Amino acid sequence: MKRITLFGIACFALYGCGNDSDGQKVTEEMLLGEWDCKVSSQEAESRNGKLQDFGDPEFEENKYIFTKKDGQLFVSLSLYKEDLMPFNLEDIYKRPEYTEYDRQRTQKIKYLSKDSFSLNGTYTIIDKNNKPTSKFKEEYVCDRIKE
Repeated sequence: MKRITLFGIACFALYGCGNDSDGQKVTEEMLLGEWDCKVSSQEAESRNGKLQDFGDPEFEENKYIFTKKDGQLFVSLSLYKEDLMPFNLEDIYKRPEYTEYDRQRTQKIKYLSKDSFSLNGTYTIIDKNNKPTSKFKEEYVCDRIKE
């Protein structure tokens, strides 16, 4: 489960999110530190060539740590601090929607306050005929852990 959760946030990090239109942005400096994130996930599968509705949401809560090494931002689950994943925030703002390999992605990062942000994403797996075979929706709402 930790790999799936870390994969989810890594996908947000590596493959792009949009920014909020109110002028406030999530910055690398803001992200540094430890975060408590509530995650809601839903999946829709294809049956008889037709994509079904999303199933019931699954909920979990994880703690993440954002750190910087040699000028690069990284994220890891708090329980597995050694499993650092690059987190390219600049790329997140540049590519809110795109298709790569067999995945269509739509994602957004939103500044909620100096101590809170959200990540929302939808990933659609497509076949060689560009038809959806499954769809995943995730929402992370993260609050800074204050010492």
